[in-house]
Amino acid sequence: MKTYDVIVIGAGNGGLAAAATCAKEGLSTLLLERHNIPGGSASSFVRGRFEFEPSLHELAGVGAPDKSGQIEDMFIRLEGNVDWCTHDSTFRLVVPAKAGEKDAFVSEDGVLVTVDARMPVGFEPFAKKLDEIVPGSYESCMAAFDLSARMFKAFECLNDPGKIPGSVKDLPDIMRMVSHTIKEALDTLGMPKKAQDIFNTYWCYMGSPASKFDFLYYMAVLHSYVKNGTGIPKLRSHEMSLALDEVIRKHGGNIWYNSEVTKVIMKDGKPAGVVINGEKEVYGKYIICNSYPYAVFKDLFDKKDVPEKQLKMLKSRKTACSLTTVYLGMNKTKEELGIKDYSVFIAPDSDSDKQYEAAQNFKSGFCIINCLNEIIPDCTPEGTSQLFLTTMTFGDVMKDVRPQDYKKFKTEIAKDMIETCEKALNISIMPYIEEIEIALPPTFARYLNTPLGTPYGYMLEKWDSMIPRTVQYLGDQPFDNFFFCGASQERGDGYGCAYYTGEKAGGLVVKAIKKEGK
Repeated sequence: MKTYDVIVIGAGNGGLAAAATCAKEGLSTLLLERHNIPGGSASSFVRGRFEFEPSLHELAGVGAPDKSGQIEDMFIRLEGNVDWCTHDSTFRLVVPAKAGEKDAFVSEDGVLVTVDARMPVGFEPFAKKLDEIVPGSYESCMAAFDLSARMFKAFECLNDPGKIPGSVKDLPDIMRMVSHTIKEALDTLGMPKKAQDIFNTYWCYMGSPASKFDFLYYMAVLHSYVKNGTGIPKLRSHEMSLALDEVIRKHGGNIWYNSEVTKVIMKDGKPAGVVINGEKEVYGKYIICNSYPYAVFKDLFDKKDVPEKQLKMLKSRKTACSLTTVYLGMNKTKEELGIKDYSVFIAPDSDSDKQYEAAQNFKSGFCIINCLNEIIPDCTPEGTSQLFLTTMTFGDVMKDVRPQDYKKFKTEIAKDMIETCEKALNISIMPYIEEIEIALPPTFARYLNTPLGTPYGYMLEKWDSMIPRTVQYLGDQPFDNFFFCGASQERGDGYGCAYYTGEKAGGLVVKAIKKEGK
């Protein structure tokens, strides 16, 4: 009976990166996926004459010949071919004015707002634009970007514990910032409050507001977006999944679709293999799991086999946010609709903590509207366009919705999100919808098999941020031959985060196998 060097559970972004890393290094690799296609969130689906992108908003630093970012660098290392389409902007933040607000003004769209910030690519242009909107913010903005540039050197130390003592000496500012929140750091740098609110717009991509989220990690994200702009694969995110599928097969790896892992086989107190679809047994020296730990321990292990430290960890962490997305196939072009940007963040308040509070229920007034045609002009048939609207919620927001009311409920949520965008941008969407699909947390739960449908793993909080998670990564794994990857790990949600954790887990297995003398 064959024993694989490594079995990878789940062909999401992390699992694909892990399997590709192992296969490329010559390990006998088996990737198992319960669905019939790879990718998890990184896929696509068709409704009528439109092919939709399920979840990817944008990737940082890809596609430009001299400006590759972490994701593109990984694909280059693994020899995965992706046709990137790029966009030379970051974001636009629009905050509609409430009645009686003194600092309200009329936006270019003819709407009364308190913030309308369209932020450019490049550290200097970004800081100058922020200073134009909020005078006196240039120096603090550039100081933050200076910290982020030096911070990347500190990140190199995190995966090599031997370098950490040196980093304390060589990068004192970075070490002082460890475990400080965005708000604490920006206050220390002297950034005005209104400028902070604009600066913090991407908080929702990590799911934690400025008072809770780690400053250094946020700066890593913002740095990547501002330095190089954004991109997306020509054929949607599914192109990345198929590219990694090809890498795995090219290097002799096996991928079995329609193969759900239903149990982990234990031997001598350690995982030794898995059961597929309740029947077939396969064995492996190492296992990498691209799934949510709670579901894994609950469904795949006998309770007696789960290490106590894992149960304590699960009880201490909070489930991160869930998403609702409305996919719209429009029978008008983006120009006819009046769409001028790829990514617009519409918020009821510019303060991220108030946005977070509002997101405790569906009708928060927070919505991100993306138009894929802005990056990929021919992604829809001539004379049409596609939009996707996204909002976030926290906790079990579906608990009071009865099954018989679900269809009506999700229609009302979609209508509210569409109207939020129409009012904030002074455009008309509703009359021109040709195709619509609505994904609420139960939709994501069905496809991702995560609690409350979260794609974000666990909340990244001050005590449980990226740096302590990274330092404790090996200690947080349940067994010395079983590694988790994906959104539940140290960097939380995001395509780049999942790829990073998958490549890291794969690299650890490769190192261990080589050490054993293979």
